[in-house]
Amino acid sequence: MTFPPDAPAQDVLARMLAFAEEAAPLALRMRAAGLDMTNKGPDLGQALTEADLAVSRLLHARFGPDLIEEETADDLSHAAAAALLARDAWTFVGDPIDGTRPFAGGLTGWGVMVAACRAGWPRACVMNLPVWAEDRAGPARIDPAEAARGILLVACDGQAFWAPTQGGMRAEPLRPLERPGRRTGHIGWLSVTAQKFTLDYGRGWFPWSEGGTISDAALLATGRLDATLSNNRLWDLAPILPLFEALGFGLFHWPDLKPPPAAFVDLFDAGLSAHDDLWMVCRNRDQAADLAQAIHRAGDRLG
Repeated sequence: MTFPPDAPAQDVLARMLAFAEEAAPLALRMRAAGLDMTNKGPDLGQALTEADLAVSRLLHARFGPDLIEEETADDLSHAAAAALLARDAWTFVGDPIDGTRPFAGGLTGWGVMVAACRAGWPRACVMNLPVWAEDRAGPARIDPAEAARGILLVACDGQAFWAPTQGGMRAEPLRPLERPGRRTGHIGWLSVTAQKFTLDYGRGWFPWSEGGTISDAALLATGRLDATLSNNRLWDLAPILPLFEALGFGLFHWPDLKPPPAAFVDLFDAGLSAHDDLWMVCRNRDQAADLAQAIHRAGDRLG
């Protein structure tokens, strides 16, 4: 379905919420039934399951041609993505299951997420992490799909919201989410970042990761992290950026602290990847300047 340029953001958000509350229970049911994990070619870091493909099909069914999503983006050029994202009409960017390895491995750091973009930038997002609230009081286990407890994170019109979920569905109404004020001293440190960068712990910053981009975003939004980093793909960043911005976090380029480009797509190379670049997600420029001094390219000698 194509949304007209003047479609209210709240109508767009309702469509994304409906998708997320359909996709998460689907993924939970498929995981409970058992599934096999394969890899996307020789890169063992890129996992794939039948659930990824099932949620990909659901994305296409719900958002039609106005969609950029991970499992079908290989043939999409930078120019084509730029044209879609620059329109006044809404364009949706989705990641069917972010954190496929923790998903298949029975861990908590995964979920489904989608963003709505218009005029060159992500404007709203929905993230559903259906097993985020796993009980850690005993040995790890996979609960029945209907018993899984998680969290829904939403941003629209510059405001952030959250709600607890059960079985991938909202258990309570959305409520406002405020930016956490406490300092934990920890920074999101995903594997794609760790391949290219190192962190100087002596400057008081420590890494933490529980899975994929979506879990990293949830850790930051709920006050478990002070900052995080992004050098991922277009469909990794678009669905989390509106939440960061609604909570008052900004993007700062490492190491020069320059602001992001005016067009979201220009954060990425011809393959819609930012793996060779690094953006810091911080509360303000002072925090970004301090964090920048603790980050070094892998192989560089720490001072």
